[in-house]
Amino acid sequence: MRQLVWLALLFSPVLIAQEQVRMQHPGTGVNGGPRESSFLVHRLGNDHAEGITTLDMNGDGFVDLVSGAYWYENPGARGAEWERHQWRTVSMTGEFVSDCGEWTVDVNHDGAADIITAGWITNGLWWYENPKRQGGMWKRHLIADSFDTEGGAFADINGDGKPDVVLAHYNHSGVIWVDFSGPTPSVHHLEPKEADGHGVGISDIDGDGRADILTPTGWFRQVNADADKWEWHHDWKLGDAGFPIIGFDVNGDGRTDLIVGQGHGYGLYWWEQGGPKSAPTWTQHIIDESFSQSHALLLTEIDGQTQLVTGKRYRGHSGSDPGSYDPVVVYAYTLDRNTATFTRHTLSVNGTASAGTQFLATDLDKDGDIDLASAGKLGVHVLENLGVNNVTKIVREEQKPLEQVWPFEGEGQLVQQENGPLDLIKNKNENRQ
Repeated sequence: MRQLVWLALLFSPVLIAQEQVRMQHPGTGVNGGPRESSFLVHRLGNDHAEGITTLDMNGDGFVDLVSGAYWYENPGARGAEWERHQWRTVSMTGEFVSDCGEWTVDVNHDGAADIITAGWITNGLWWYENPKRQGGMWKRHLIADSFDTEGGAFADINGDGKPDVVLAHYNHSGVIWVDFSGPTPSVHHLEPKEADGHGVGISDIDGDGRADILTPTGWFRQVNADADKWEWHHDWKLGDAGFPIIGFDVNGDGRTDLIVGQGHGYGLYWWEQGGPKSAPTWTQHIIDESFSQSHALLLTEIDGQTQLVTGKRYRGHSGSDPGSYDPVVVYAYTLDRNTATFTRHTLSVNGTASAGTQFLATDLDKDGDIDLASAGKLGVHVLENLGVNNVTKIVREEQKPLEQVWPFEGEGQLVQQENGPLDLIKNKNENRQ
């Protein structure tokens, strides 16, 4: 009897393990902490432009993705492939497409949204006129000269309720901003030109209710943007900052701080505003120094939390930047304003999704959660938020990244799965034929 009891105890864990039900949904993360963000990466194509915007190109109610010469057709709520279409031509030099930023604006106020764009390779801020019909190339119009354009920021500067664009230049030729509220775009130039550089942002630094313009070496305090009245404050040195330079109250003290990525080196930081408002101080805090070329940043709300999205731009200087041959990464950081800390979540590591020059956050499939998109030299990517997942298994199977051209020549033969002796005999007989 004792021997039977001992045997029962010995084998009972095996029996219990065999009766366990497979876990159907994600649980907690490492050491009981939060799980990684649930984003599924889709590579839409190998277009190598680095700017990206959204626009409903075919009028089906779902915004499509526009990047470089192409737009990618949103398959809608059911999922499926994103079909690529061409809408314009672009200039290229080596591996660079002249496209460091794209923004959607109704420039001519005809009720159809147009697209504005600039590039580092070629001169100009251009707008492409919506033909209000599908197919064909869009006509382009020059807005302003803009040489050596590194990127821009897009927000309301003059308080008219409409977004403006501000551009920065690596050659320090002077920051420009453009107002689209009038019959034609109105171009404004800021002085001193030396304030220009790699990086620009739009935020209210001093809390006076007016948007200021941020550069790598300081900020233009707005007095009256429409009248070109600004005060220059040479308050910091941020280096080759990513786009945009973000102004946000990180620690909840009522003062606007900065969030800055290094666009061509290692480092992601926040800069704390302190001291008197008449002479503020700026203290640097490390967020993450483990990857390089944080050339594009986005502060957004995902699943009810403030998230900083950034990652590595692939070959920002064609392999000449520090960390050029490190893995390509995309991360989201959850901000806790009570402790001024950022918790990192992995969205993609060592894949093809990258930072490029812009990130987008919007509900692409209209399922109620926020998805992400980016463009880069490795292609256009959608990062689908699986917080709400209404895509069927049939569609997922259609999207699986398996080429399924097996067997390769000379590799071997296709056989049936062998679950027992009869299957073994069947496969042997088929192999003899």
